[in-house]
Formats: sequence, C-alpha cells, structure tokens
Amino acid sequence: MSPSFRSLSFKRRKAPKLNPGYNPNIEKLRIKEYPQLKEQTYLDHSGTTLYAESLLTSISADLRENLYGNPHSQNPSSKLSAAKVTAVRLQVLSLFKADPAKYDVVFCANTTAGVKLVADAFAGHEREDNDKKEEEKKRKKFKYRYHKDCHTSLIGPRGLADSAECFSGDEEVEAWLDSPEEEEQEGEEEEGDEETLGLFAWPGQSNFSGRRLPIQAWSSKLREKRGRKYYSLFDAAALVMTSPLDLSDADASPDFIVCSFYKMFGYPDLGALIVRRESSEVLQHRKYFGGGTVGQLMASMDHIKRWYAKDPHEHLEDGTCAFHSIIALGHAMDTHKRLYDSFERISAHTAALAAAMASMLGDLTHRSTGRKLAEIYTEGKFGDPKQQGPVITFNLRDSRGEPISYLAVEEAAGARNIHIRSGGHCNPGGVQHYCRIPQAEMKAMFDDGKMCGDERDVINGRHIGALRASLGAMSTLEDVLTFVDFVREEYVSKPLSLEEKRRLLLQERKKDVEEVKRVMKKYGTVLSSSRTGKTLLCFWTDSVNLDEALPINNRLATTTVSVS
Repeated sequence: MSPSFRSLSFKRRKAPKLNPGYNPNIEKLRIKEYPQLKEQTYLDHSGTTLYAESLLTSISADLRENLYGNPHSQNPSSKLSAAKVTAVRLQVLSLFKADPAKYDVVFCANTTAGVKLVADAFAGHEREDNDKKEEEKKRKKFKYRYHKDCHTSLIGPRGLADSAECFSGDEEVEAWLDSPEEEEQEGEEEEGDEETLGLFAWPGQSNFSGRRLPIQAWSSKLREKRGRKYYSLFDAAALVMTSPLDLSDADASPDFIVCSFYKMFGYPDLGALIVRRESSEVLQHRKYFGGGTVGQLMASMDHIKRWYAKDPHEHLEDGTCAFHSIIALGHAMDTHKRLYDSFERISAHTAALAAAMASMLGDLTHRSTGRKLAEIYTEGKFGDPKQQGPVITFNLRDSRGEPISYLAVEEAAGARNIHIRSGGHCNPGGVQHYCRIPQAEMKAMFDDGKMCGDERDVINGRHIGALRASLGAMSTLEDVLTFVDFVREEYVSKPLSLEEKRRLLLQERKKDVEEVKRVMKKYGTVLSSSRTGKTLLCFWTDSVNLDEALPINNRLATTTVSVS
C-alpha cells in the first residue's frame, strides 16, 4: 500500500458534537461535484477554494454555443460580450447587496491589482489649481495608514506614499478615529500650503489568524471624522471566502473594496475593485493610461483626454477586460447559489467545523509529559462568525516544549494527501504578533539573511511562521477528523517505557554534568582526587555569580564530575 494512503494505526476519536449550522448534505454533494477531492483532504481554502464540476460544464456549454467578440467593438459578437459583462457587474453588486446607483465594479486580475489601482491614483493626485498649467500643478501629499493585520499587498501602497503609519492593533485605530481633526493637521502646517490626501486600509479578516475586524464601524467613523481628507480601502478577500458582505448602506460602507473571486468560487481567476461612486473622483489621477480609457490621444504630441464618464470602470479598466473570465464568473455565482443557497449558510457551516477542529487540536496533549501539543493563534472566538473565520493557525511543540518544524509538518501532511499551508502567509504583522518576535529580533533575522519562503522556520528556539488549516463551503467533518487524526498519530508522544525513562534521565544528568563543569571552570578552584580525578571540593572566587553557583552546590550533592 502506498505511504500516502496507509491506514491510521490507532482508534479514531469519537466525532465531536458540532455547533448548529453544519450542513451534512455537503458530504453527498462532494461525491458528485468535486471528484478532484477523492482521497484528498483539502484544507487550504484561504489560498483558493475549489470549483464544482457543474460549473465547468456550464461554462463550456456557453462558450461552445455563443460567439463572443472583443467588447470594444460594435459588431454583434462584441455587443453580446459587452452585454454579458454588464450583466455580471450587476450580479456582483447584487451579491454584495450594493446599489448600482451608488457602487460600480472594476474588474481586475486579483485583490492585489485592485489595491494597486487605488494606490496609483492616490500617488498621482494633484491639487485643483485651475489657473495653472498642467505641468505647474502641485501634487497632493499622499498619507497612508494601515492595520498590522494587513496582507503584504495591503502594506505595499506605503511604497508610493509620502508618509505611512502602521497601527499595532484595533485600539490604536479607535484612538486615531476618535482623535480631534486638529491633531491630524498638527505638523502639516510646516509644509506650507501643501495639501494632503489620506487613505486608511484594513482587512475584513486576517489572512494569518482568521480574526475578523470591524467594517462599517470604522469606515463610517472615518468619513464622519475626516471628511474628504481620508478615504477607506477595505480588503475583503479573506472575509468573503465564506461570509456575506453587506454594502446596502453606502453611507456607512468603505469607499473602496477589493476581493478575489477564485477564493469564493474556485474559478475564474479574477478579482474586483468595488468603488463607491461618491468617492470615485479621487481615482481619476493615475498617470498610466491604457486602451479603452482615453477619449482623445495623440501619439507624437502630449495631448490626452481621458474618459471620466459616470461609470468609474470606464477609466480604470486598462485595455480589453477579461471578458471570457467575467462571463465565467456569472456562471460561478449561479452555480454557487444553486449548490449552497447563500453565504450565510456557508458561514454557519464552516464556523461549526472550525470550532470543532480548534477544540480537538487544543485538547491534544503529550502523554509522556502532559504538555499541550498545539498552540493556536487567534484573538477571535471560534464558532462566532462575527469574530472568527474558519481558519485555524497554529504551531506544534514536542513533549519538552521545543518547537516542531512547520515545514516538516506540511511535508508529512502532504504525504497523507492532506493539503495545509505553512509559513508567514504574506502577513508579517501576524507573524510578529502571534509568534511574539520583537521588532529588533525580526530585523536581526533579516540582517542574517532570512528570506520569505526559505527553509529556516525555527530560529533561536522560536517559530517564525505557522501552520494554517482553512475550511470552505465544501469542507466536511471527515476532513476535520482526518487532519486531527494525522496530527495525533504523528506528533502526540506516547507514555514512556522504563527504558525510555532511563535514557531521558541519563540525558538530563549529562546536561547537569556539563553545566557543573562550565560554572566551576568559570568561577571556582577545583580540588580533585589525584587518583580518581573526581571532584572533592570547589572553592568559589569573589567574582562568582551566585545565580549560577548556588544551584551547582546543590547539584554537587548528586552529581559526580571530572574537571580536567
């Protein structure tokens, strides 16, 4: 039998009682719709969820039966593509309960591309000096603030900003939002009459720990306190994988929302920037322009007039949009609704599974020492979708409390066809916070050559990343049990035999001997037997460190050493 499919050699623990919300019908659905999951345990839905077989069938049939042309033309096939793209835009807004009169959808490659669109526009923003020539206008200063739980792609805009600040937690965000506007302007007067433009970014769900953050509470307060001087950028990518997003109250919702549809539906590989129309003017200042976004352009002369129509996507989607992928997205939303009904049901289903997995992992202890095996990282409450997504991020420690390589765990899981993820998860703030790595120590690691994705996962006795198991709409209780069984079999230490206890005792005694030798050589004058070499007496010098020496006096009563 292949090692990947070897049977578990222990008795499986009784299945836990699940919270209400678990959908047992998914177990049958998987057999028909997800044949790629046969003999696989997939727990990396935060990376991407999986596409259903019926989705591929419907997309294939549509592309076989219809002639789709480039939507930038006016022929029949082009008009058909344009109509389908428009319909899917409206379908996306409906999914998020967003009024088309107040929001627009800009299709892009992924979440990162949407973030970059916003950042480029803010970096290129200029003052409204209507009496000056274009080349004489001054650029507005771009000030960027972001939460420490941000994904790398959401930290990236600071490279384009004139100044940036990272908030270390929710409390710092709240304090800033509650501070008087005058404090925000303090120090800026020194810059003369230079205007500033601010952007505050945060995720709806940490892609490291799965903890969920406020949405409308922060965006509405930002709008109320800062007015048009600050805008909000909300990363919904991890959140909407298993949770509904309600943008029905445009006055309280963020200005710009980014997401990736492959995280929601498995296919297509497409993202979106959802723009609040009232805030869209600020995005009209990108320096780059692509096909389809300009109304006037001369090749040999610096003359250009961009499209600034009522729909922001007309000047933000450079070149031909990914119309085949957008058409596929329409099928993906239809298929997903048919299979799972709503994201509310998916949220309840995955929350029940995550609570069970977290509980079972947290209960695992080494039988030899009684130490906990898993350290789970989050500040949210499992089972409560308002606080925590279906993500369990953790590390393992052996029976002595020493860190177990997360890269080795991922590799061992892969040998069992269990798909999890390890590393820093493109979330440096989460790594530092949950692995308790001080700023100076993290910088020292980088100075020593530590790079993202390399093979060093434990440095100075400390994990510098973690394991992540994430659940999705098609996850089942069997996935949870299979994974927990694997962890228990591979990493929970068993009660020690007499021989093992003797071996460990000798190892500890050897450590004691070495420590005695080190301290005695450092501080003491040793009187030894000339015949046997055994220590008879140790005289301490005046420079002795009592914190080191006193324990040695106690050890000498039970430990015999030879000092050369």
